[in-house]
Amino acid sequence: MYRLSLFEKTLITAEDDLLTYFLAFWDPHDIFKAESLSSVMLGIVSHYRRLVWDPDSRFQPWFRDPTRQFRTMLRRCGAIVTGSQMLQFFDRTNYPDSDMDIFLRIGGVSLLGNWLTTQGYSPAAPSAKYTFFRNRVQRACSQIITRQGEPQTPIRGVYNYYRYVATQTVVHHQKIQLVVVDMDPIHHVIFDFHSTGVMNFLSSTRAVSIFPLCTFRYRKSYVARRNRDSPERTALWRNKYRNRGFRVINKRTKGAHTDLILGNRTTGDRHCWTIQLECKSSTRRTYID
Repeated sequence: MYRLSLFEKTLITAEDDLLTYFLAFWDPHDIFKAESLSSVMLGIVSHYRRLVWDPDSRFQPWFRDPTRQFRTMLRRCGAIVTGSQMLQFFDRTNYPDSDMDIFLRIGGVSLLGNWLTTQGYSPAAPSAKYTFFRNRVQRACSQIITRQGEPQTPIRGVYNYYRYVATQTVVHHQKIQLVVVDMDPIHHVIFDFHSTGVMNFLSSTRAVSIFPLCTFRYRKSYVARRNRDSPERTALWRNKYRNRGFRVINKRTKGAHTDLILGNRTTGDRHCWTIQLECKSSTRRTYID
């Protein structure tokens, strides 16, 4: 007969808040390794995963309707959530007053923008009228159709939506940015984001971190693109992620790339951290194998 260890007894009898607090000091690599210790630990970690790595629960405060309806809109519009929201999701943390960034092609902007208004958001426009929004979409379409040669950036437009949420003590605003790109949004994350630490996204069916080992175990973010930003803008994002606990590393830094898995990669491969959303309890952790 299997006898529980004191450690297992402590975790298995702990309330969810205490379990979440205790395991918050562990990095994901160690948490997932603990699953192999015993069937009891497997059950504890599986329960913990459902508590902290469930996108439907994580993003519910952003919407009136259930988050599953939001994921349906992501599927219909070919959109993904990325940026700091997904970094916070995988890292089990919160950055005060951070926006939600949704990247998509031009064809899904009107549909998703209209749906956001049903969730209490208003477009940031002088008249806040749909005609203004529609004209901006038409202008973005014109930019995509008429451009020639290699553009400086694939971003063709940004549409901001705001709503105010009142709690018992404070009123704060939530901001969602619809970022229109002229390429597959996932390709934009991989080929045009400034560093590896932010290469994470949520689609309608899965949440994916492309470089989880260096990002969440070793707290490193490798610079990943040509520096076309101004020195001021470059210093701004570098300092932001340093203040969030990440070491920003240039490609030319010697001896610093042992944890950066390159080569023939695909989104969702065994080096990614992939959470399949069809089954909440299924969290692939292949990057630690």
